[in-house]
Amino acid sequence: MTHVGNLRHILQYGIVAEEHPSADPNYVSIGHNSLIAVRRDLNAPNPPGGTFSHYVPFYLGHRSPMLYQIATGYEGVAKIPQSDIVYLVTNHDSILQHGLGWFFTDGHARHGMTKFYTSEAGFDELDWEAVYAVNWKNTDIDPDRQRKKQAEYMVKTAVPLSCIKFILVFDTQCQQKIENLQIELNRDIPVRVSKQAYYDRL
Repeated sequence: MTHVGNLRHILQYGIVAEEHPSADPNYVSIGHNSLIAVRRDLNAPNPPGGTFSHYVPFYLGHRSPMLYQIATGYEGVAKIPQSDIVYLVTNHDSILQHGLGWFFTDGHARHGMTKFYTSEAGFDELDWEAVYAVNWKNTDIDPDRQRKKQAEYMVKTAVPLSCIKFILVFDTQCQQKIENLQIELNRDIPVRVSKQAYYDRL
C-alpha cells in the first residue's frame, strides 16, 4: 500500500526498502510517523536478518486499520484521500521464484504478542478470518482481532516489478492516471478498480 505519487519511481526501479541505495529521495510517506521511526530499529528474524527498514512491507489483507487512519486523519496521521492510495499486489510464489528473503508476522509487528515466521508452516498459524475481515474491531468474542488484522509479509531489500501481479486503485480516474504513466514508461502491469479494498463509509 503506497501513495500514488510513488509509482513513477516504483515503475522505474521496483519496490525498494528504505535502506536500499535506489530508495526514492522524494518518497511520499503515508501512515504514522512515530510508528515508521520505531520500525527502523525493529529487528527482523535472523535469517533473513536486518531491521524492518531493510524490508518492503505488504499487508496480507486489505482495508487495514492504517488505511482507515490515513483516510480519516485519525490519531494525528496525515489525512490523505483514498483515491491517492494504491495497492501493489504480489504473492508468496513469486517471491520464492525470485529467491528473495522473506518473513511474515501474525499481527501488528510492534505488539508483544505478535510472532514472526520464516517457514511456510507458519501460514497455518495465521487467523485468516481476521486478516480478511471487513469489520476488524475487537469484540468480547475476539479481543485480539485488530492486532491479527495487521499481519504483514516482509520482503528483504527490494521487490522487482516482475513480482507485481496487479495494482488496485480506488477509482477510474486513478486507474487512467496510472495507465498513462505506464504507457510513458513502457510498463504493462494490470490496474484494477476495487471498492472492496477501500472504505466505502467514513
